[in-house]
Formats: sequence, C-alpha cells, structure tokens
Amino acid sequence: MSRAVAALKARRVLAFAGIGDPDKFFATAEAAGVTVARRQAFPDHHRFSAEKAAELIMRAEHDGLALLTTEKIAPAWRASRLLAALAARVHVLPVALAVDEADALRRMVLGKIRR
Repeated sequence: MSRAVAALKARRVLAFAGIGDPDKFFATAEAAGVTVARRQAFPDHHRFSAEKAAELIMRAEHDGLALLTTEKIAPAWRASRLLAALAARVHVLPVALAVDEADALRRMVLGKIRR
C-alpha cells in the first residue's frame, strides 16, 4: 500500500480529477480503501485557476476533508505561484498501469510503428 493511501485511510476526502474518466479515478481511490466523501470532476486537461484552487481548499476545509487528486494534474501546480496553496494541501493517488495482455499490446504497437 502506498504512503498516500495509508495516510488517508483514517480520513475522508474530497477527490477531484481533470481526466478523461474521472469516475474510474474515484472508484480506484475507493477500491484502495480511501473514503471518498465528495467528488469533483473537471474536463480532461482542465486548467486550474487560483479561484478554483481556493474554492476546492475552502470546500475541503469546511467539510473537514483532505484533498485527493491524480498524479496527472498535480505536478504542474508546484511551479505555479498561484496554485502553490493547492499543491501544498493536496494528496496524490499514485497509480500504475498493469497490462494483462502484454504480447497483444506489443504486437499492436509494433504493427502501428511499422506502417
């Protein structure tokens, strides 16, 4: 179990994601044992503003929730002065891609490359 998940086991979270299938992220968090009390989905590649970051922080603090998001969107905030407050408070759920049919995937990729 990752440290991020272990740290959140005793807490409820406001989970948010700006990815193609945010419901899958929420389900993954819950399957890992995280209690998702609130969900906030954003469009894929959503650009977070300082106002939206402040809104997420205030909502989480008001409801006594930790903030949880994906690895995909969090790194960009560390370089942004305007999003630093969100970056400092958010927990990131690490995920790993598991390929069940590696040979089929390899053949498909190599077939595309050869064309």
